[in-house]
Amino acid sequence: MSQRRGAYDPFAPSGHLPSYDERRQRRWTGDAIMFGTAMLLGSSYPFAKDVLAVMSPLLYSASRYFVAGLFLFAVAALMRKPIALSRRDWLPMILLSVAGVALFQASWGLAMARTPPSVGSIVMTTTTAFSAILAWFAGRRLPALGWIGIVVAFAGVVVVVNNSLTRFTLSFGSVDGTLIWMLAAFAWALYVEGSAPYNQQLGALPVIAWTTLIGSLVLLPIALIFGSLGEFARLDDRLLGYWLYTAIFPVGVAFLGLTAGLERLGVGRVMVYMYLIPVAGVGLSAAFFGDPLTAARVLGGLIVLLGVILTRVALDRAARLPV
Repeated sequence: MSQRRGAYDPFAPSGHLPSYDERRQRRWTGDAIMFGTAMLLGSSYPFAKDVLAVMSPLLYSASRYFVAGLFLFAVAALMRKPIALSRRDWLPMILLSVAGVALFQASWGLAMARTPPSVGSIVMTTTTAFSAILAWFAGRRLPALGWIGIVVAFAGVVVVVNNSLTRFTLSFGSVDGTLIWMLAAFAWALYVEGSAPYNQQLGALPVIAWTTLIGSLVLLPIALIFGSLGEFARLDDRLLGYWLYTAIFPVGVAFLGLTAGLERLGVGRVMVYMYLIPVAGVGLSAAFFGDPLTAARVLGGLIVLLGVILTRVALDRAARLPV
């Protein structure tokens, strides 16, 4: 029987069935990779904020994903991984690119320019809640625990944005950036849900590489309508280093970590590590970039994480129920 691409272990010798010790080693390696990946993903928030002080959000998002896409293709070539697409795969990859990169990164950049980094890293965890809602719309049963988790997560977002435990401070000026963050979280949920079958058929690396590159090429012409390549001249050595760092590490290297994590641990365990992203984002923002760490944001972030974990547990339980 022939084996589908992406269904085998690309790091094991051909035809080799791993022993118990090898499987355990792979899990430990996968855990270590995913911990580092979550830290890298979270680190993009504070570094991006400084770059966006002098660069338009759309150009920043498009340019760094273009560099990341080239990086992923270079890595695939060095690893001699097959990455070509068949004719029938092009349309799905383009649609995934529009949702998972063009819409997601446009929203990410615009929201980051309007809010503190800590707010963005917390609100983006609601991707799991949006994934649950999409699963429900697709006809999959969502237990009551999942709906409770969704409500709790969004209640936590309100606490984070209000940023006060003693008075009501919400206004449109404080909410607009958060609404764009939620659009980004929804777009990423669409991408995660839509890419799952193609990760199985083609392998995670080709899907991530193609969607990253195509999405950046979709977004770049739009970005140049509202900005220009001359904006790169505004970046001093420090900001240029931040821009390059957020292209290579939180996108390129982190996406490679995601592919390795998915191959070693599966989607369920990989998603657990995503809960560390706001920890990294909030911690780095407060420690090195002066983003105030208020009691309301800490409490709100914990509430969001609780809701997301409840929703994830409900999704996992629903996946085990017979259809």
